[in-house]
Amino acid sequence: MAGSSTSAGAMGEMERRPTAAERGEDLARHLHANPETGLAEIDASERCVRLLSECGFGIRRGIASLDTAFVAEKKLGGDGPTVGLVVEYDALPEVGHGCGHNLICGGVMEAALELAGRPDLPGTLRVIGTPAEELFAGKAPMLEAGAFDGVDAAFTYHPSDVVAVFGTLNGAALFDLAFEGQASHAASRPWDGRSALDAATLAAYALAMERQYQRDGCRIHAKVESVSGSHNVLPDRASLRVNVRAPKDDLLEGLIESVQRIAEGSAHTTATAVTVSLLSRARPYLMHEGLARLAWDVLGVPAGTTYDVSGSSDLGDVSQAIPTVCVTEVGWPPVTWHSRELHSAAGSEGAFASMHRAAGALTRMVERFVASPHEWLADPTPG
Repeated sequence: MAGSSTSAGAMGEMERRPTAAERGEDLARHLHANPETGLAEIDASERCVRLLSECGFGIRRGIASLDTAFVAEKKLGGDGPTVGLVVEYDALPEVGHGCGHNLICGGVMEAALELAGRPDLPGTLRVIGTPAEELFAGKAPMLEAGAFDGVDAAFTYHPSDVVAVFGTLNGAALFDLAFEGQASHAASRPWDGRSALDAATLAAYALAMERQYQRDGCRIHAKVESVSGSHNVLPDRASLRVNVRAPKDDLLEGLIESVQRIAEGSAHTTATAVTVSLLSRARPYLMHEGLARLAWDVLGVPAGTTYDVSGSSDLGDVSQAIPTVCVTEVGWPPVTWHSRELHSAAGSEGAFASMHRAAGALTRMVERFVASPHEWLADPTPG
């Protein structure tokens, strides 16, 4: 009797093994409840690695000296292409998963776990865990470190309010402008001081005026990050965080030069000093026509249905290096990006249902791609 009971228990345990969909949703729900910002996604990356290890993937961690980056690879069936599934898992300060990266992580991981059990498919599956998308700090160094070497095509997804394929994303550059002046009491000896805040404020105004000279699609935005001292002392330190975006590389270079010129001019005018630090940058996204055609067919939407936004992602760097496709699924009604409202929406039942649809679409796309890669890679990307 004891033997029969143990055997039945073991069989029941096997029958209750969570599906890929269940594991993906559990992961997405956990990340939503426990958001981690860029380069600090320790728990998120660890959970991804653990799930992939359990499914037979070989793991490499700490890619490009990024503690929360990883590459997981598994041979499926016979010889064939290497498919990259790109995972993101960082959250935003204060607003949590206000960009829905918990869903990206859960959906892409669901597809990866589903495909991992398909020895009938040719080729190799590589899951690439990329930290700090919001900081543009993960994918470019991982590219340089070889994380994408040998990948024939990269697939990922992003929740939105439409079903489409990413068409355009701006390139971007993120700066810190650190102004240094001379502290002095604002009432008794203001003439002895030089306000770093004046310099930062002047730079912010100059950047705002610079907008009128920019080509269509370019964006400039700035925020005072820190100011030293108390209200009655001229601050000797102030920093300005600046983000510039452009749809083409040459336009982005022009904006980078403008930031440098304005920072130096503002410091000169206020008799302060400035240190300009380019923290990170991302290239414009390049849609691959062949992979987009595959995605449109799988999604069941008309050819040419694209999601074109003026925001940015370091997925652009990947798209400039290898054929890449990013599908979007309806995860919520129209709502402001990077907001508490979107964080709430990213934890809704509707969002998880859309994540499963996206995972299913990614799975079908990979199935069709590995069966006939040349069919989908043959079309040159426009432009």
